[in-house]
Formats: sequence, structure tokens, C-alpha cells
Amino acid sequence: MAMPPDHRIEIVLMSDQDNPVHLWVQSTADASKHVELSKQRSLRAIGIGLLLLVIALYLFPGAVVILLLIGLMIGFPLSLVGMAGYFRKR
Repeated sequence: MAMPPDHRIEIVLMSDQDNPVHLWVQSTADASKHVELSKQRSLRAIGIGLLLLVIALYLFPGAVVILLLIGLMIGFPLSLVGMAGYFRKR
């Protein structure tokens, strides 16, 4: 496997799992550091959010029921609207 050149950002397209496409974008050192820093911050924020969600669900078991009810209250009418639009076009 080739090592990435300096000051380039790698973009991997995974549309085909067996043959991913690697794209290299030329950039400055500052831009590549900024992208890496943004990626680290995003992953940290997602991880903290998931951890807080798991803690909340363990501490408040009723939260699971409330989330399911909210999902049904929003999802069921949206599915009806979607089905109505689908059958209207037929």
C-alpha cells in the first residue's frame, strides 16, 4: 500500500467494498491539519453524545418508552402522508 504524500487529503469512496476509490486532493499543511482537527472534534462530539444517550437510557428506563412513543407519534403520520402521496401518483 502506498503511503500518502505530504500535504494531501485522502478521500475514500466506498461504493464498492472490494475496490474502494482513493482520491488525493492537494492542500496546504494548514488545511490538512484543519481537516484532521475537525474530524477528531466531530468524532469526539459523536462519542460523547452516544455516551450521554446510553447513560440517560440506563438511568431513566422510561426514556426508552418516551422515545418510542415520540417515534410513533412522528413516524406513523409521516408514513400515512407518504402512502397517500404514493397512491395519489398512481
